[in-house]
Amino acid sequence: MKKKFVSLLLMSAMVVSLAACGEEPAQSSNTNQSDTVSDTGIEELNLYGFAEPVTIKVGISYAAASDFQWYGGETVTDNAWISLYNENNIFPEILYEVDPSQAETKMSTAIMSGDYPDIIQTTAADYKTYVESGVIADITDVYEKYASDELKEYMAVDGGMTLEALEVDGRLYALPKVEDPFSGAYMMFIRQDWLDNLGLKIPVTMDDLKAVAYAFTYDDPDGNGKNDTYGLALDGINIINKSVGNTDPVFNAFGCYLGSDGMTYIENENGEITWGGANAEGMKSALQFLRDLYTDGSLAKDFITMDSESVFQETGSGRCGIWFGPNWGGMNPAKDAAQNDINARVVAAPVPDGINQGGTKAYVASTPNTIYCVSSQHENPEVLIKLWNLSVYYQHPLYATPEEYNMYYGDSANYSGWKTSLIHGSPSNLGKNTFYKLNEALKTGETSALDTKQIENYTSMKTYIDAVEADTFDPTDAAHQRGLSLYTVYGDPMCAWETNILMMEEDRFVLSAYNALPSETVTNAIPTLKKQLVETIVKIITGADSVDSYDSFLETWNAMGGQTAMGEANGR
Repeated sequence: MKKKFVSLLLMSAMVVSLAACGEEPAQSSNTNQSDTVSDTGIEELNLYGFAEPVTIKVGISYAAASDFQWYGGETVTDNAWISLYNENNIFPEILYEVDPSQAETKMSTAIMSGDYPDIIQTTAADYKTYVESGVIADITDVYEKYASDELKEYMAVDGGMTLEALEVDGRLYALPKVEDPFSGAYMMFIRQDWLDNLGLKIPVTMDDLKAVAYAFTYDDPDGNGKNDTYGLALDGINIINKSVGNTDPVFNAFGCYLGSDGMTYIENENGEITWGGANAEGMKSALQFLRDLYTDGSLAKDFITMDSESVFQETGSGRCGIWFGPNWGGMNPAKDAAQNDINARVVAAPVPDGINQGGTKAYVASTPNTIYCVSSQHENPEVLIKLWNLSVYYQHPLYATPEEYNMYYGDSANYSGWKTSLIHGSPSNLGKNTFYKLNEALKTGETSALDTKQIENYTSMKTYIDAVEADTFDPTDAAHQRGLSLYTVYGDPMCAWETNILMMEEDRFVLSAYNALPSETVTNAIPTLKKQLVETIVKIITGADSVDSYDSFLETWNAMGGQTAMGEANGR
């Protein structure tokens, strides 16, 4: 067996190196071995599969219209991951297939019916409810028994903090997708070509942003002589969820932090843990800002009916020029916008500053956004651990061979890649390293330091760059589109990772100050609190309520469970 060494980012200390060796996953004829006892009397575990076929019911959701498509003739029932599972005697049975926007509702309905998936992808908001209702299985013991060395390393990327946050009464019922939160921080995306056309600069303050949004709405930034553009696109349906078009960056600019479920806690200037929306003056300033944009038309009048897919459509079609998102938020809009205007250029920048704090600090969650559980009805709860072992191994270039990594992470030509796996356990801390390597390769042409996936991304970007330099760029060509999309993340002098690095260097982050699972009382109150928060935000932005009505909302929020939640966060 070969040894593999991996350097992992430890979130709390930023850089920590870990080294460990692991066993390769069994393949083909070796995969159907059961746990056996060797001649020495020591139990030999199969960490990746079963001796006899094991069926697992699954619910499938792919965002086919925006960020997913099948490659190489693969389908939902015939792809590299399905074949790998089958080789290991794991046979997924598709219970339903829905759009991601319907996934949460479909899962809830299935659970209520009693016939629900065996592998459950959920969030922290629902996790404890699933534990207390007996929907999911206790995996404490099977994790200890079956977790591979690679999986244990993966779960230790943030010092084990995310995994520990999922413990309920000392027991574990799920494994989280551990992410480097800094690389997923929200930033601003903007049409640089529109700025150039109007002689404007990247907005640094929120006043700058308001002026630019107005100019994008009324000064014909695309130069087509028509009144057909506007400034800022927002996801009004999922207004505080983790999505492209999220409003939370606007609140961050004024010192407020709502997060993806509206229940974010930060440390205030007095060292107390407080709800991220408790700063009434900051919230009202942010709401007034959005209300002004809505009133003057810089924010679409129908934004309350738009979701993240609509934001992609609005920005990609050339109707809108500013939006917020994580580092991949410019990929689809850039390639789509180029088909309408070959000179379109999407760039990234930090969220403008609203309160002269030396740069907006982006909120980064240290609690998991994605959690995987196994149904309590399944006879083999260890199947979750074995699926995780496979995902972590084959989605990591330091473990898988180049051929395996191509197949299971995806070369975007012959295989659909990691998105078709049941567990998304791709490495969480390689973005910064990838950025530096790709940046250097694009400057020098030297690719010997790149892994298989990085070479693929380099080749795509080089194809795009060469086409632009030769004046042969074709925005309808799939290879050129892919290169342009990646260029917004890694290659452009104002790409998303340049912004990420700047934010890291200037410490433009606010971390969650409370990461424990809430009590049943608070958990039950969260849906109502979130609903009230969203309704208040929308009413104020659209003018149905006054900005000062936020003060009375705060009183209601506290009475409905918000005060109890803050008490829990402060250990009271």
